[in-house]
Amino acid sequence: MANLGESVQEAKDLLLMLSGGRDSFLSACRLIEQGYRVHMVTYDNGCMSNTCDVKAVAERIIMKYGSSRALFIGVRSVAANLYRLQEPYLYKTIGESSKNYPHLRPAQLPCLACHTGMYLESIAYCRVHDIPYMAEGARNSQKFFVELPEMVKRYKMLAEKNGISLILPVYHLASDWDRKLELADRGYVPKTLEPQCWIGCPLKTDLSSYEIDSLGDYYDNEMEPRLQSLIDERIKACSYEGQQGWEGHETYIEV
Repeated sequence: MANLGESVQEAKDLLLMLSGGRDSFLSACRLIEQGYRVHMVTYDNGCMSNTCDVKAVAERIIMKYGSSRALFIGVRSVAANLYRLQEPYLYKTIGESSKNYPHLRPAQLPCLACHTGMYLESIAYCRVHDIPYMAEGARNSQKFFVELPEMVKRYKMLAEKNGISLILPVYHLASDWDRKLELADRGYVPKTLEPQCWIGCPLKTDLSSYEIDSLGDYYDNEMEPRLQSLIDERIKACSYEGQQGWEGHETYIEV
């Protein structure tokens, strides 16, 4: 465990996408204990309930580790990115789309667009603030496309292209019970009030290799070629706002 008394200057700054669930909760704990100063941000795609509850999770983390090691940036919208990154699919017929993506499972596309939009915003934040690390609470065992190795490697490449290292602190954690015990070991009641997303759908059945390939092809062909320009536009927007695009939103909770 890292020395939690070390100075802020010695800590390594990192941006964590905090969903409010136990995976990102535990991720924050592990990262802080590894020596990172964790900037926590939550994203709202416009179809979510109770995003305000995430602040309570952030407060629990800050109360334990101190405001010099953890801060909450707030809740930020990715609704525009959700639309942009689905647009090539939304305005075609199923027959037209199936020519290029014959096994694309439609229920997974909003998640892919939303999650990629979160990466877009996170990378822009990191570049504005010269933060070399970013993280999320993805777990391979959950089997959603955005958390499978095939998509993780794409997100790592996008981050690396912008000089940022992606860290997945709980990626190989297979047991929900182990996650619960780890939070309990840190003195927490392992319960959270995670926001509810109303466009995300249960998998029901695992994705086939053909479905994974089609979703990957959609990202490669329809999303990835646009992402760098969208990231650069977000960075310019923050600069145009007099460096207030991301400034002034950090929540420092006194302990």
